[in-house]
Amino acid sequence: MYSAIEIRKTSITDLDTDAIVNAANEALAAGGGVCGAIFRAAGHRELQEACDGIGHCDTGDAVITPGFRLKAGYVIHAVGPRWQDGRHGEPEKLRSAYRRSLELAAAHHCRSVGFPLISAGIFGYPPERAWADAVSACMEFLVLHPEAGIRIVFAVLDERILALGEKMLQQSGASGLRIAEKRDWKTLDMPESRDTFILERPFTPKERAALCRGNVPQDMGDKWFWYVEDGVLCAHRSWSGFCIYRIVLKDDGRHTVTVNRDPEQYGCTSIDEDKEVLSGLLDRWTKPAYDYYEQWLSETADMLDRAGRKRNE
Repeated sequence: MYSAIEIRKTSITDLDTDAIVNAANEALAAGGGVCGAIFRAAGHRELQEACDGIGHCDTGDAVITPGFRLKAGYVIHAVGPRWQDGRHGEPEKLRSAYRRSLELAAAHHCRSVGFPLISAGIFGYPPERAWADAVSACMEFLVLHPEAGIRIVFAVLDERILALGEKMLQQSGASGLRIAEKRDWKTLDMPESRDTFILERPFTPKERAALCRGNVPQDMGDKWFWYVEDGVLCAHRSWSGFCIYRIVLKDDGRHTVTVNRDPEQYGCTSIDEDKEVLSGLLDRWTKPAYDYYEQWLSETADMLDRAGRKRNE
């Protein structure tokens, strides 16, 4: 499992995120450090021509260009403040640079963004304060815009800077912003005995973001583990690991659902029952207040019991 914010010891030019962020200057000119490395990896002439076409970027703002020869499709050029004493608007401008970068990433449909620790190099921002402002700005964006579904990766090379960042992530609670992956839990594929149907249900951007975060139980109780991969939600019973639902999430609200029909793995026997049970689950899974780690999903048993009583009536 990974956090929605993570730190890696690597060069930012080696990241395969959809976009990377350049610690730029207002003139958008090639410089040293991170900026110079990005220009060299992207292709100095192409990237400089793109920046010259924009011309200028204010401190606290950001602009976007293609990534050219980089693995990343875009370079977002964010201008952080030069450190004076912390009383000349530096924190506000630094947080704004992160916020504007993430807004541009979201506007260009990026699902992942790589950041350096902006302003902490030649601009002289104290590293611990730079981390505090960076993490809080990114967390604020993720909380306010869950529909963006952006994964944030900080790339650093210095061990001390890395340790400071990891400490800040732990203290901030950013580890709670997690996205589930298939490898996080025991999973068994769906058997050949299955049904397919269309579930008509629109999701708001925030509801879809809640689904895309997934859920990883804390123990092997009778709960649900689900994750989203390439637009498909796979829901497994945590105790057995069997896949019960595969939901191809569609933008038009008509989602294709494949359901497990092995009677030893799942109790519903008709599509109508499945629609009732799955709709109830989705009601809870998309609520912002859903407790992803501790709440027992007793409602599932209740719905199955209710469906069973209806079948016997």
